[in-house]
Amino acid sequence: MDFFTRFLKNESSRLKIRMHQLFNWIAKIFVLATMVSFAHANEINFSNVSLAPLEKSWALNADVQLELSPALEQLVKKGVTLHFVTEFQLTKKRWYWLDDKVVDVQRVSKISYQALTNQYRVTLGTFSLTAATLKQALSALKTIEDWVVIDPAAVELKKPYQAAVRIRLDTNQLAKPFQVNAINSKSWNLQSDWYRFEFVPMAQVSIAPAAQPAPQTTGAQP
Repeated sequence: MDFFTRFLKNESSRLKIRMHQLFNWIAKIFVLATMVSFAHANEINFSNVSLAPLEKSWALNADVQLELSPALEQLVKKGVTLHFVTEFQLTKKRWYWLDDKVVDVQRVSKISYQALTNQYRVTLGTFSLTAATLKQALSALKTIEDWVVIDPAAVELKKPYQAAVRIRLDTNQLAKPFQVNAINSKSWNLQSDWYRFEFVPMAQVSIAPAAQPAPQTTGAQP
């Protein structure tokens, strides 16, 4: 009987140890998953970046991978406007001095919630639109299309340049209490690294309109 009792106590102790270890593993996995989710929510990446000729200038096109953290989502839903700044720079290398920055422009995009209409308003530079959901509003922000960034007078044809683009949440536009949160919490700091690529401007080929045939005139019948 004593042997059986000691056996049960030993098995009970082992079971408690195993359960404790199992709970520790579950807690570690949960923390790791939360950290991974948090890291992805605060990353901004670019893809399909290009400079295309547009009306004798060059326009930037790109897709942006961007997600808001839960804290920023709640902020928008409470009526706070988020300002995103997209910056573009074009530099020319110089062997004798610092690189020459020939283009340095930026565009401000905004996302806000309109409680009266229960819609989201998106402003992309001078263009505005409305969206029914925050997901739709973010989709508009994730596309950079036909943003004219390079004037033909700023570059030399067939010369190599270094182009760079990035996007960031402008926390300076938030109210003071939210700026303090942005300083103390990484979940409020949303910005990308500089995405750099080489650009060589080429002469743009203008297609002349096709000549229209002259109208035929009918002479007087004899």
